[in-house]
Amino acid sequence: MNKKTVRFIAAGLVMMLFGITMVVVGTINNYLTVRFGVDKLFIGFCASVLAAGILTGSFAFGPVADRFGYKPVMLAGVLLVILGILGITFSGYVFIVPYMFLLIGLGGGSINGVTNMLVADIYPENNSAYLSLLGVFYGIGALGFPLLTSLLLDRAMSYQAILSVVALILLIPFVLVLFLKFPGAKRTEAVPFKEYFRFFTKPILLLIGMFLFFQSAIEAIIPVWTPTYLMEVVDVPYDKGLYAITVSAIGITVTRLLLSQLLKRIPAIYVVFFSMVIVIFGALLLQYSNSLFAGLAATAVMGVGIASSFPVMLGYTASAFPENSGTAFSIVMGIALIGNMILSSFVGFMLDMFGIGQLNLLLISFVIIMIGILSTVKYKL
Repeated sequence: MNKKTVRFIAAGLVMMLFGITMVVVGTINNYLTVRFGVDKLFIGFCASVLAAGILTGSFAFGPVADRFGYKPVMLAGVLLVILGILGITFSGYVFIVPYMFLLIGLGGGSINGVTNMLVADIYPENNSAYLSLLGVFYGIGALGFPLLTSLLLDRAMSYQAILSVVALILLIPFVLVLFLKFPGAKRTEAVPFKEYFRFFTKPILLLIGMFLFFQSAIEAIIPVWTPTYLMEVVDVPYDKGLYAITVSAIGITVTRLLLSQLLKRIPAIYVVFFSMVIVIFGALLLQYSNSLFAGLAATAVMGVGIASSFPVMLGYTASAFPENSGTAFSIVMGIALIGNMILSSFVGFMLDMFGIGQLNLLLISFVIIMIGILSTVKYKL
């Protein structure tokens, strides 16, 4: 096994932690309710703190990785996630819990950025293809953590024991990264603040960031609102509608596995254009769904459609800024997360005002804007 492959596997195992990070609140909210007696408001606050940590980690990791290399950022990120999980597991004080979610968010945001940056750098010729394959590891973490928790709860294992097992498993990528050699730092000194903010004047970087601004929001909106749509519009039980979350994640994960080969053969920009059409088709299919099966099929189609955008756009970012890819990744990922927060709130407001039936119209509107941005990106490239 060559060095590139070993490094890729290490990056993939670390990326699994980001998948866990993104579902950690939803997976253990019942544990928090039982152990600490907290309400939904507190859990919502923890989710916000987690998001703030991910955003901060996303903006911060790039300049640090450019200056000190990949290994310190990966080790610190994994350690923060482990410490956060252990802190929640063994803390007897409820006021500490949000701080632990902040640590998990900081670690997760850093992990997401630095692993994508590493894979884009070690596979410069086919970075979009390998970034798609990296996304499969994210899906394994996001799907595997809730599944493992459910299976172990069914065997009467306590939440504390489960989270302790998870923390021990997470030591595997930590040890692997600790003993591997990675490419060194790209810079001999830190990125000055003036130079960092000058990146915000780069048209191609801002265009990619704005494309991901909408993309990140769509990836959040689909699993959040499709179960409610299926319940209120298609008239299926909510517990059945929840399958839409899993179906969407499976659609993304499987498609990224296929894209790891497809993007080696077809120009990436055309793949993304076609993917946007697939999302619109999925939204229209959902609009005319009249059964649970049709609704889940529509959600799966949308999952397929949104799978290519992040790997391809991050690949373009790495190619456009090879000497400062970490800083560039930080900026586009930060913009993406800001879009996630702003547009998710906007969609919630619009659906509250005009009804859940407007979900598909909003999704299609966002995709049309993305196609316009993508056309400009193609011209700039």
